Amino acid sequence: MAVNIITSCIIENGSVTVNGSELFSSGSSDSAMFLKETFKELQLSYPKFYKMDKLCQLAFVGTEFLLKAVEEEFGDDEVALCFFCGQSSLDTDFRHQQLINEGANVSPAIFVYTLPNIMMGEIAIRNKWYGENLLILKPEFDFESWAIEAEVLIASGKANYCLGGWVDVFQENYKLQLYLAEATGSRM
Repeated sequence: MAVNIITSCIIENGSVTVNGSELFSSGSSDSAMFLKETFKELQLSYPKFYKMDKLCQLAFVGTEFLLKAVEEEFGDDEVALCFFCGQSSLDTDFRHQQLINEGANVSPAIFVYTLPNIMMGEIAIRNKWYGENLLILKPEFDFESWAIEAEVLIASGKANYCLGGWVDVFQENYKLQLYLAEATGSRM
């Protein structure tokens, strides 16, 4: 068995591309501002978005754009999540350390919506998915390795689909390569 990519979303350099078509672009070079503009473009009401760190925001908006391109509903245990990430929560950790170095009064509240497991949790909560999830830290993205992990999750019988790919943020550098996959031959 192998996986079939149903749809994809790439976010980088101020642009959102779904299935090869650019759906949104911004001239903002500030990654935080770009993510807020992207969220506004989706016209969603999800107040928790503004509490998330940039890693979580990037994966969240990418998932929303990707799912808009899919015309089917998914059951609560049909979708597994599998993400590869290079920096984990280093972006937020770095900003937190800068505040400490500056002598600022730092609150642990900064970490409430931080860490990759929160990113995956927010996607699962938003979509009411209760399936498997997996996060792998790697220095760079390798699609073939991701496809193997997606195939294992689907072949295990614990999911019919796998959503994930690469998500990484550090300072002004960000990239998302998101895919929704199913077992090859499952569509007639």
